[in-house]
Amino acid sequence: MNRLLGLLLTVVFCQLPYLLAAQTNSTKDKLADEASIRALRNQSNRAIQARDLAAFGQTMSSDIEVTRGSGSHVSGRDSVLASVSVQFKDPAFMGYVRTTERVQVSKSGPLAAEHGHWTGRFKRSDGVQTITGTYLAMWRKTDAGWKIRSELFVSLDCTGSADCEK
Repeated sequence: MNRLLGLLLTVVFCQLPYLLAAQTNSTKDKLADEASIRALRNQSNRAIQARDLAAFGQTMSSDIEVTRGSGSHVSGRDSVLASVSVQFKDPAFMGYVRTTERVQVSKSGPLAAEHGHWTGRFKRSDGVQTITGTYLAMWRKTDAGWKIRSELFVSLDCTGSADCEK
């Protein structure tokens, strides 16, 4: 019995460095994926501020699905970019900022969930309309890196203008 226990302990201690290394690599990969998604969200925010439609589209998959804060739905990158290009041309549009609060990388597939809050601002005749809410984005890891597969935005508050009542 003591011999069996000794053999078992030897095997465990010999394998421990390999098990810890595998865990460390997994943690490093997860942290790298989270950092990549956060950086891509920041890139997307900068593209909106610059009204750079091409850069804005780089973070999206071609089959993206977006539900806007108002509840309307847009399917496909080309349709999303067409609708956003109208806003980019509108002088009243001051921009959107999406702020990541949490990224969860899936353990079972090439997916991640990004949770956060967003703010949209528009110049109005009676002030600056500020719309705020929360969002959830699904990211898919592809050969070209992480791409947004879907986004759900929910408007929760509007201040600064009578347009909020519309």
